[in-house]
Amino acid sequence: MTAKRHVERNGAWKPSRFLLLCILVSSIQHPVSTFAGMPQPMVVYYGQAKDEYGLPYRNGADVILRIGTNEITRHTINGSISPGVNFTLYVPIDDGRDDTRYVSYAATTGQCVTIVVVDDRGERTIMEGAAVPCIEHPGDLLRINVTAGMDADMDGLPDEWEWQLLLWGDNPLYHTVEDIVGSDDYDGDGQPNDDEYRAGTFAFLDYDYFFAERLARTANSRLRVEFLSVAGKVYRIESAPFELAGWSFAWLPCEYALTDTGALQTGPAEGTGNWFSFYVPDVPSNHVLRLKVE
Repeated sequence: MTAKRHVERNGAWKPSRFLLLCILVSSIQHPVSTFAGMPQPMVVYYGQAKDEYGLPYRNGADVILRIGTNEITRHTINGSISPGVNFTLYVPIDDGRDDTRYVSYAATTGQCVTIVVVDDRGERTIMEGAAVPCIEHPGDLLRINVTAGMDADMDGLPDEWEWQLLLWGDNPLYHTVEDIVGSDDYDGDGQPNDDEYRAGTFAFLDYDYFFAERLARTANSRLRVEFLSVAGKVYRIESAPFELAGWSFAWLPCEYALTDTGALQTGPAEGTGNWFSFYVPDVPSNHVLRLKVE
């Protein structure tokens, strides 16, 4: 059979009935494959991973997300992504129409996850394990800060950090980690233990605490607020009207620059591990400023 026998008078080629039958049989024998499940918008877990002393990881650590014993995704920390964020975990989501996923490691809504940290000491469980949210909706952005440490007495302070106080401090009132409470002031410097943990200062040294160590007016008529920062910690500066009645303060983000002539901005800034300065434009005389560390 040749194509010539199927050319009509106008020159158009017309397939034979035999050829159409072959195509039909072939399509029956080889059905078109389809996905078992359909991909949905990814769920993203993000935040800051810290070591057992509350110091943000700068490098040398992986944050891993698992469902059961299966690793779904991981992030190798290499500096910060933005102030206060050093990891992101992208979780592929399947619509769950059956047991076969569009990719083998996809999750479905309703599944719960675990997060661990792997550093130079091996795999570490996190203090916040019970607080890691389950997967609820495709496309969710879920913030969770994690600490690679243990908290046997569940007071929000890592046991390793508390043992540091007992090892290096000399307060006779404390003997075990259960004796150390966040609202106490181990070294008597006026800063509660949990504030010193967040700030990254040594809570067993009464001369080491977080404060603005220098205030000076600059050539550009800005107020320079200088302090010793911790690498990776997040700092903010806020202002509020000073209300004598009730000592009430309505704190709001304060504009600042990172140099005397730099552009003004608001929001968080990340510590460098060295001296750090906020350059604040003129503040009204009836306003007060405060520094915050996270």
